[in-house]
Parts: sequence; C-alpha cells; structure tokens
Amino acid sequence: MSPKAFTFKLTVPQDPQVVAIVADVASHAVTYAELDAEAGAGFVGRVRAAAAAALQAAGKPGSCDIVVTSDAVALTFTIGTESVSVHHSS
Repeated sequence: MSPKAFTFKLTVPQDPQVVAIVADVASHAVTYAELDAEAGAGFVGRVRAAAAAALQAAGKPGSCDIVVTSDAVALTFTIGTESVSVHHSS
C-alpha cells in the first residue's frame, strides 16, 4: 500500500446522516494520496455531493457500497453507481 497504490471498500447504511462520514473518509484519502489542498478540497466536495445523492433514501433498508482506489493516475471514489476522481497531478 502506498499513496498511489491502494484500494479499500466500505459498506454504509442507506442513510443521509452518513454523508459526513463519507466526506471524512474522502478527506483522509486525499491526505494519504498526497493531493494538494485545493484539488483535495474540491474532490471532497464532489464526493460529499455524490454521497448525498446516493444515500438520500433515508429510512429505507439497505446499504451502499463505496470503493476507494488510488493508482498512478488518480484517486477515485465510487459510491453506488457514481464515480468521482481527481488526478494526482491536479
């Protein structure tokens, strides 16, 4: 595992209150992937918006899968069917 070579998976409840936790995980991933502050802040904002859309079904049973990957090119969060990426050089 390194800043440009990792994958981890989460399963979160289908609950809009979890959006803040997902954004916090994105923030940690940005730090670990060594992205600059401006690119990282924009990425976390886009992850927050994607998580809010994916987790909007409050009170409905179920969960949402999240996959976080970093490779030589980009850091990517896949939330349900939505993906948000930022290039490492950004």
